[in-house]
Amino acid sequence: MSENDQTGISRRTVTKAMAWAVPAVAVASTVPFAAASAIVTVSEAGDACKLPGNSCKDAGYSKGYLQPLNICNNSIVPITVTITTPATLTFNGNVTAFTPIPASFTVNPGDCQRVVLNLNLQDNSEQSSIYGTLYWTWTENGGPQSGSGETAISTDVTPPCVNCTV
Repeated sequence: MSENDQTGISRRTVTKAMAWAVPAVAVASTVPFAAASAIVTVSEAGDACKLPGNSCKDAGYSKGYLQPLNICNNSIVPITVTITTPATLTFNGNVTAFTPIPASFTVNPGDCQRVVLNLNLQDNSEQSSIYGTLYWTWTENGGPQSGSGETAISTDVTPPCVNCTV
């Protein structure tokens, strides 16, 4: 092998790689850490069902609908999520204000919790399509952090709830 033969990586290859690596690191460092993952997420956990008459009174529900949600706490402290009240959704094309029951939920750090809202209408539980957005806030229990968000709700039909559950 002559002195001009080379094995391994050349200095030119290393220099090119370094030139490309520096801008990539600079761009990546400008992304804020908080943007990488949401502290709290609230999502629809299935379609709503209806509570006809007083069928679920003994289970603690009033006439209306049940809507399941999934609330996740991606922080290291407990948080409380509160659905903004009165809430407004569109039932069979009619915008309707109602009070979700319960309106607040506490979720442990790093945990997800399935919760069921009673869309408490008291005088109505007819077959319905339900659309709209639920707005909510969250606060860190015992801490200074807080925030807000929104969750889309979309149910084409509301069959009767089976055994007062969704």
